[in-house]
Amino acid sequence: MIDTLYVLYDARCGICSRVRAWMQQQPAYVALAFVAAGSERARRLFPDLDHDADPRELVVITNEGAVYVDDAAWLLCLWALADYRTWAFRFARGPLRPLARVAWQLLSENRRELARILALRSDEEVARELERQPETC
Repeated sequence: MIDTLYVLYDARCGICSRVRAWMQQQPAYVALAFVAAGSERARRLFPDLDHDADPRELVVITNEGAVYVDDAAWLLCLWALADYRTWAFRFARGPLRPLARVAWQLLSENRRELARILALRSDEEVARELERQPETC
C-alpha cells in the first residue's frame, strides 16, 4: 500500500519550488516527502537512481520502490492530493491523457523561463538570501 511519495524536484527552479510549496499546503491522502533532486539526501535515499546534476524531469518514488517520471509523476502527485485525485483519474485515462503529456512537456521545457517571467524564486535562491541575512534576536 502506498503511504508515502518521495518527490524529487528541481530546487533551483522557481516554478518547481512554488509547486512544492503549494502541494505542501494541500490536504493529502498520502504523505509527500520533497527531496531536492541531485542533493546528497536524494543520493543517500535512492542510491540506485541516476542523479543528474541538472534535473530535467520530475521523479516520484513510492515507499514501495516504484519510480514514476515526467507526466506520470505529476499525475501521481495529483492522485495523492485530496482535492485533486478526481482530476488525476481524469487526466490519466482516455482522451485527456495525451493532453496531460503535452501540457507537462510544455511546462517542463519552459519552466525556467516561466519562473523568470513570473519572478518566482527557487528554494536555493531563498536559502542563499537567508544565509546572507544577519542574525537577530
